Amino acid sequence: MRIKSIITSFLLILSGWASAQKVGVVMSGGGAKGLYHIGVLKALEENEIPIDYISGTSMGSIVAGLYAIGYTPDEMADIFKSDQISYWMSGRIQPQYIYYFRQKQPNAAMLTLRLDLKNPKKVAHLPTNLIPSHQIDMAFVEFFSPANAQCQGNFDRLFVPFRCIATDAAARKEVVYREGDLGKAIRASMTIPLVFKPLKQDSTLLYDGGIYNNFPWQVLKEDFNPDILIGSKCTAGNSYPEEDDVVEQVLALTMMHTDYDLPSEQDILIEHAFEDVSTLDFSKVDYIINKGYSDAIDAMPQIKERITRRESADSLAARRKAYRESLPNLFFDNYRIRGLNENQTNYVKRMLFLDKKKKLDQQSEVFDLEDFREGYFKILYDGEIEGSYPNITYNDSTHFFGLDIEMKTKPSFKVLFGGNISSTSMNQAYVGLEYSRIGRNYQTYNFDGYFSALYTSVGLRGRSDFFLKKLFSVDYGFTFNYYNYFKSNFGGLTKKTDLSYSKYIDSYFTTALKFPVDRHSVVSLRLNGGYDRYSYFQTTDYADADIMDRTQFSYFGTKLEWDRNDLNYLLYPTRGIRQSLSAIFIAGNELYQPGNRAPEGAMQRAGQPRHWFGAEFLREHYYPIAKWFSFGYLVQGVLTNHPSFTNEYATNITSPAFTPTQHSKFVYIKDFRSSSFLGLGAMPIFEFSSKFYLKNSVFFFLPEDNNSVKENIRKRIRFMFSSALVYQSPVGPVSLALSKYDATNKYNWFLTFNFGFTIFNQNGLFY
Repeated sequence: MRIKSIITSFLLILSGWASAQKVGVVMSGGGAKGLYHIGVLKALEENEIPIDYISGTSMGSIVAGLYAIGYTPDEMADIFKSDQISYWMSGRIQPQYIYYFRQKQPNAAMLTLRLDLKNPKKVAHLPTNLIPSHQIDMAFVEFFSPANAQCQGNFDRLFVPFRCIATDAAARKEVVYREGDLGKAIRASMTIPLVFKPLKQDSTLLYDGGIYNNFPWQVLKEDFNPDILIGSKCTAGNSYPEEDDVVEQVLALTMMHTDYDLPSEQDILIEHAFEDVSTLDFSKVDYIINKGYSDAIDAMPQIKERITRRESADSLAARRKAYRESLPNLFFDNYRIRGLNENQTNYVKRMLFLDKKKKLDQQSEVFDLEDFREGYFKILYDGEIEGSYPNITYNDSTHFFGLDIEMKTKPSFKVLFGGNISSTSMNQAYVGLEYSRIGRNYQTYNFDGYFSALYTSVGLRGRSDFFLKKLFSVDYGFTFNYYNYFKSNFGGLTKKTDLSYSKYIDSYFTTALKFPVDRHSVVSLRLNGGYDRYSYFQTTDYADADIMDRTQFSYFGTKLEWDRNDLNYLLYPTRGIRQSLSAIFIAGNELYQPGNRAPEGAMQRAGQPRHWFGAEFLREHYYPIAKWFSFGYLVQGVLTNHPSFTNEYATNITSPAFTPTQHSKFVYIKDFRSSSFLGLGAMPIFEFSSKFYLKNSVFFFLPEDNNSVKENIRKRIRFMFSSALVYQSPVGPVSLALSKYDATNKYNWFLTFNFGFTIFNQNGLFY
């Protein structure tokens, strides 16, 4: 009996110890490889392994932080499989937040240097980070602010007590986060040097915790002393980087040695060294998560042997539900702007438009995060103002949040360089200057210069934004365009008898009133006044010494337009919509001077009045069909009563042109010009990645029939084909394109290579 009693007592003691077992989980950094931890957590939950404490570094801190505030592994997987992650990792603004009214005139810049005119000795400000942080900052505010309010900044009071590590690079030490702003702590922990902007706390710049401790099991041991530690490690430590992987090179240079050995023989390490996943490769989400899950399942017999305590799925789900229901809603009842002068602050507040709040009840007027996000991205869109991580506070008495935003203006003067490297005569150099001033209103002044054998253009522009009852802008400028088709090399593979050779000068002054209709569209009223001169031969039988015919046209024009654009790329887009509806009126006088090769009987004619009305509708729309395939279409209709000029060539070159492809914009083919026309196009796109794809295009062109003998529609239709292999590099698109034009001569084939931006300023005649 005594032996039985002793055994019973021992079993009771053992049972009590087992039921009291505490488990800590620690997660390494690793960038995209850190999604491995989601699979590990999923396997632990499915096998009812309790998790009492959790810590992480870098990507491990994001996964651990989401778990600590009650997210399930499946919910985390959905986040990283969604489009959200592409915006986190690129800093691009989602199409729904693009503020088209603030979009500047497109240019061919590939490098931008900012100069501080207040400190001329301080030369150029180069970017300190590859990826803008405003997207991930906003995501962390959304994810972590409610939980931070609920725990009152004490990370021990989260759904699962949490720790993460950041690095104070100046002091060369790790920083352990046990309390404070949860979102800021995690944001600091994952700030890879040169990739993301460092987080400033007081006067300290904080970077990725992996620099000094990529596997923070020590803080769990010190703060909680769990009985068992489970480590999830997704990195091989300091490995040899690839010569073309800058991020891996930076990590190799900065990361100190990390102790990945857990302190006890009872502890369990689940690990995998990914050799086929880079730090920022988030295209393999399922593969990485599944590997974490399978590795954890393989280790499960050992885990279950050492951890006898269990938490049922129902019990965990109930606790998680109760916790998440306790979190406050993310409503704000006040905000503050810091870092700007009074006029700039007033300008930002008008752009944020947060004073028009939502009524929750008779006493409370608030705005939500979506309201703030819309205004915030509107301000950041043109890059002249930058903001730091928002400070979020919670008022226990009102149960609402307060928003504190520190902003600053960037240096006001920019020098821009770029252009295009081409296998054609569109080898082009671009130089731009820009000065911006933000005060009570926003003002910007630009110089753009494009220089090539085929096309040269100089533009001077200014713009001022004003607030009265509504926001509007006034822009004004001068543009000089020069086309020399005698210097052309279009990349032709075959004989090009349909291409017309001429010289063309277009110079005009312009001014416009613009009003935003919504985030994506603008209404404008534009006035142009200018002078065009066309020099050409009306025959192919000419010599260099011959004198060309000349047509000069002095004009005044006006255009009323509604325009929308949220395309994802300036050139070769694959997502979004571009749409416009416009009406024009042109009036002017034609002067014709025949050359020595002019048709017999041609005479000089001066003071010939020409005027016409016109209307245009255009819609270009791209749909994602599958992960690897999208489809676009184009509809363009132009209707004018464009008059006949002195000769057929002058009539044709002043008529609207159908130029839907990049190549068609720098060739002159008379068969794709008409006073009125209908253009239709289909664009199937095969996507190898979001930045590397094959864009195919086929377009049909139906011109107005001006022949005395009317042709049927089938005979009048022309087609245009293009197939372009495109890579959207960080500095501009790289493309290899094959183009075909069904003109009068059937042999117009062109193969072209381009690296950079092929930009043409709009001509003064609008279409």
